[in-house]
Amino acid sequence: MPVFALHSVLFPGQVMGLQVFEPRYLALITDVAHAARFVVVAIERGQEVGGTYDPYRVGVTVSIDAFDDDPREGIRHLQITGRDRVALIGPLRADPYPVWQTELYPDEGGAGTDDVQAATASLAAYLRAIGEGSRDVLSVPHDPVAASYVLAAATPGLVPQQQRLLEVAGAGERLDAVRAVFRRETALVRTLGAGVGGAALDVNPN
Repeated sequence: MPVFALHSVLFPGQVMGLQVFEPRYLALITDVAHAARFVVVAIERGQEVGGTYDPYRVGVTVSIDAFDDDPREGIRHLQITGRDRVALIGPLRADPYPVWQTELYPDEGGAGTDDVQAATASLAAYLRAIGEGSRDVLSVPHDPVAASYVLAAATPGLVPQQQRLLEVAGAGERLDAVRAVFRRETALVRTLGAGVGGAALDVNPN
């Protein structure tokens, strides 16, 4: 499957805007336009633009929800939504854009509404600590798998930390990890007496 690599992590259900201008990725988008499916994966080492990189081995398939071309600049503006988690098994080709063999990587292990409520409460406490209130907590779905990805996407942190949340085997373990992140960040904010970053619930559970 065609692979688009970024210095950020995309979760299932998360909406993201892309500006596509590199020749390899313009070719990718042109070729997949009929199916509107490819994989977005975070970069573990290397360059996002114009260079080589080593991707993490877990990413997500995406759908293209909307796009707009800027012919003067040679840029395509896309809105994409993360769909299914996949494992990257091995590269098939590098030109004109990367293509990898992939396999579905479904969630394993269950979680209950109590797990969702506990993780959501930790998000609410974090939002209060950074002065943003808890209004966005209403956006967290009831389904444990969907909720685990919504909350994971909202965690503050760098790519390696968010990638670990994406790779967690199942929703129960992910919700526990998310709760631990929010509790740690809340304690840090309270210690420092200032916000260290906001949480964005830009995930569509549908």
